Amino acid sequence: MREPNLTAIFSSEHLKLKKTKRYSLLFSVTLAAPVLAYLIGGVLIFLPFTLYWWEALFLFLLGGLLFLGDVKREKSAGDFQNIESTEIKKQIYFAKVALNFRTLFGASFILFGAIYLVTLLYGGLLQAESLRLIVVILALLVTSLWNIFFIYYLSNWLNASLVVVINSLLCLFIAPLVAQTKLWLLFPYTYHYKVVEALIGLKPNGVQSPDFLNVDWGMFGSSVGSALLSAVLFFWLLGRRSDVQNSKK
Repeated sequence: MREPNLTAIFSSEHLKLKKTKRYSLLFSVTLAAPVLAYLIGGVLIFLPFTLYWWEALFLFLLGGLLFLGDVKREKSAGDFQNIESTEIKKQIYFAKVALNFRTLFGASFILFGAIYLVTLLYGGLLQAESLRLIVVILALLVTSLWNIFFIYYLSNWLNASLVVVINSLLCLFIAPLVAQTKLWLLFPYTYHYKVVEALIGLKPNGVQSPDFLNVDWGMFGSSVGSALLSAVLFFWLLGRRSDVQNSKK
């Protein structure tokens, strides 16, 4: 029997997303960052505070909730039998990660739109360079790609809900501490913090450096490069795990 190609796998995974609460989740979690930033910090620090809450909590939380929804759909459809019984498990997981990444890409532009609207409303008090803001938000997205592969890989051993909780707590509480040490390159959860610090001087503790106009290209390259290498590593590990499981059948 001929195996389906990657396009067919993508189409199949995309169909599973219909009639789900994925888009309401997308809007509610994404917009929670600017709402929380406005309520806590007001207008004057709205921009850095929005980016801080997005990087510290809501970006990884949204990725985790998308993953959790996927796991629940697979369990309700037959406890992963449609994946475990196939030789193309690696391609299926790749499609799942790609679709989640696409949703996070959409969330990134929703976040940009929300920030841009607020800058229009408070033009006299709040200013943002649109191109630079887009670069920052997309850099956040790229440096978090590894995490989508990682949580799928980790779910081979841990309960999916526990994975989401641990993942979010590591990002919110542990990563900012490690990101302020020389060991940050060894801990992937710090990469998205460091790329924002490199681009706009927003430190992992939420404080913006006075020298925020100067880009630290060394830190930028290190964080993006390390994040992409981590994504490749966890994709390989996820694929390797699938190959090992298939070989035992």
